[in-house]
Order: sequence, then structure tokens, then C-alpha cells
Amino acid sequence: MAQEKKKESAMKRRWGMAIDLDKCTGCGQCQVACSQENNIPLFEDDSELLKRVVFLDVMKVTNDRDRAAQYPNVKTAFIPKMCQQCSGNDPKNPKPPCVSVCPVVATDVGDDGVVSQVWSRCIGCRYCQASCPYEARQFNWWKPEYEGSFKESLNPEVSVASRGTIVKCTFCSHIWKRERDKMLARGVKDINAVQYTPACVSGCPTGAMVFGDLNDPASEVSRLAKTDRAFRLVHTIDTWDEAKKKEAQAKKDYPNPKVYYLSSQQWLRDMMRFK
Repeated sequence: MAQEKKKESAMKRRWGMAIDLDKCTGCGQCQVACSQENNIPLFEDDSELLKRVVFLDVMKVTNDRDRAAQYPNVKTAFIPKMCQQCSGNDPKNPKPPCVSVCPVVATDVGDDGVVSQVWSRCIGCRYCQASCPYEARQFNWWKPEYEGSFKESLNPEVSVASRGTIVKCTFCSHIWKRERDKMLARGVKDINAVQYTPACVSGCPTGAMVFGDLNDPASEVSRLAKTDRAFRLVHTIDTWDEAKKKEAQAKKDYPNPKVYYLSSQQWLRDMMRFK
């Protein structure tokens, strides 16, 4: 029994996310929460579009690719898109496409599977941006500017990215570190016991976003990822049979993201797979 508990505590976290697109209303609260938490400047209108940098973008899509989709059959959906936290073919030895090309190790994969980004180390070569299959990395062409009193509410736990650096979603890993320090102060040294919630998940008013440990079969995110409604963004290899999948993986690494989307709408599922 003691050995089983020791083995269980030694199991590392593998943070992942599930987003129910049938619940998402496109309100943008997740994006605002993300920007506020990570010191991303907010602009009132699109006049500053070139300076706009976001970790999380809410895309609006419709079924207009279907010729039969005419009024009143036109449907709309919203897709929150952030870093998909790729793990490559082997989750135990993750090789995201962005990490393999960084010449200064400004991005790496932690023990919890989160793909980090240290913008103070970034030299702005943008190799990672070019290799990212989900366009989840942003380049700071301009020095961040904060309007009004926004600067007074900057998060001291997140450094402000300077001009000429790449930034991206890190699943708010600084919140995990904050919760870890609180537990250490209470004498709890098992970091696998640390639980936290990213800003976007906390800010979602409809409960469309779920965050948790994919390695824990009892977690809500793990359960949702295994349902028939779950799929991943532009990852058609998931629908192939095992023989074909192994043959393809022997030739190259696939993203294998840890962000799962859910929907009961077939047109949306087909669009997300580029079918």
C-alpha cells in the first residue's frame, strides 16, 4: 500500500485543457482575463491593430463553406485559441516543434508538460513562430504601451515583454508557482499536490473551459478528452487507424496538443479538422 502511494505521488502532472464550443458565447472574457493577468496592453479599437499582441484569440467561424448553409441555416461558433501545448509523438519525451528550433533555449518543456517561454532570454529570431503549426506565438514589434490606469494594475509576477521578443500562452504557470510557494510555506513539499487554475478558465462565465491533469483519469479534463465529442485543432491523425498512425509517426513528429475542443455540431468538427 505504501509503495502504491509513493508511486502515485511520484506521477508527474500533465496539464491540459478542454473547451466546450457548444457553451462558448464568444464574449471574450477569457481573452480580457488573460491580457490582464499577463500584462498585455488593451486597446479601445483597431486603430492600434499592428501593436496588438494576444496570448488567447477568440475566432469566429460559420458554416458558410457549405453551399446549403443559407439563411436560416447559417450557424456561428466561437473558438478560443491559445498555445496548444504540443507534446510531440511521445508525451513522456515531449518534442514540440517550437522547442526544437530555438537556438537559445528561450522555450522549453517543463516536467508538467507546459511549453514555457522566457522572453527575457529570447533574441527575437522568430524560428519558433515559424515552426508553430497553430500560430500561437506573437512577436512584439512595438514597445508595450499601457493606456490610462492600466499600468498601475500590472501583475508583478509576470515580466513585461520588451520590443523584439516572442511571447505566448504558458497556461499561467506563474499562478502554479504562486500556489506552490503557498504550499511550501505550509510545509507541503509534494509539488504534484499543487492545484491551480489559469486566468482564462477562471474568467469564463459559462464554464466552457476546464483545466486539469490529463495524467489523472479521475480529473474532469481527462474524462472530457476521452468523450466522443472531443477533438483537437487540425490534428487529423487522431481519426486514423493505429497502423496508419504508427507509420506516419515513424516518419515525423506530430504536434499532439494538450488542448481539446468539444462540440456536438458535425460541421464544426469537420471544419476544425479541415475536412
